[in-house]
Amino acid sequence: MTKDRKIAYLALLGNLILWGLAIPIAKRGFADGLTPSAFLLGRFILAAAFSLPIILAMRHRPDVRTTFQPKNVLSIIILEILGTVLSLWLLYEGVARTSGVEASLIAITWPIFVVIGAVFFLKEKEERHELVGLALAIAGTVLLVLKPLIDSGLSGNVIGNLLIVGQNIAISAYYLLAKRLYKHWNKWAVTHISFWTGIIGFGLIQLLQGAPILPPLSFWPLAAIVYMAIGGSILGLTLYLIGQDKIEASEAAVFTYLEPAIGIPASMLLLKESVSFLEVLGALIIAAGVYLVEIRPKRKKPSITTG
Repeated sequence: MTKDRKIAYLALLGNLILWGLAIPIAKRGFADGLTPSAFLLGRFILAAAFSLPIILAMRHRPDVRTTFQPKNVLSIIILEILGTVLSLWLLYEGVARTSGVEASLIAITWPIFVVIGAVFFLKEKEERHELVGLALAIAGTVLLVLKPLIDSGLSGNVIGNLLIVGQNIAISAYYLLAKRLYKHWNKWAVTHISFWTGIIGFGLIQLLQGAPILPPLSFWPLAAIVYMAIGGSILGLTLYLIGQDKIEASEAAVFTYLEPAIGIPASMLLLKESVSFLEVLGALIIAAGVYLVEIRPKRKKPSITTG
């Protein structure tokens, strides 16, 4: 294993722990009156404040100065409207409308779309077993999305699940584009620009909704904002961008499938939720698909000849 691959795996492991806790903590804040847009606005204001000293300390580095060139900043803002504003709005509006368990399971299936995009746009090669695994993962996702419909007919949960699927499509497009665009730019600088894009975007959403800027001043709403500002935004996004930069986009995305190992127990603990048979079945189908995608052919040992 190369040094770059080891760094990538460590970065992605840290990312999946941080992001695995995101949905249960955010939903716990929503239960106490926090709205998705207020949550996201507060998250990015706090994240920008924490990251500003880091950027100021790094401002003389050549890669940071290159990243902050006006034409590059404009490119980053355009892409972050997709990856920060649209995708996170879809995700947390969906989270507010469905259960923490279902949200955690559906949200982690966005790598399916990354793999599909990597095949078509980055020309990454997939074997037959990987395509079969991909089909299984899609089938498990469909089961999870439609599970509320099977249980009790059309409800807010179905709409919430569909919003999260929309987030999966948006974020997969973002990461595929980011792999190319951000390759030679400083990841901390890119992340800092994304915070300001989020502040402007969600600030406008709050104004259009006529909602108050300040979130409810109670423990869980504030805890959700602080956790996601530091763990989800500053550390989580930067770790993912570092990890994805050093290995294949499709392989980096598969780490996300491990997030429910963190998210589901957290949902059961914080939200007092239970796991249904259909959720277990959907998760097992997805897991089987991921296993097939990740099977690596054994390398033949080189033959030894004497002469």
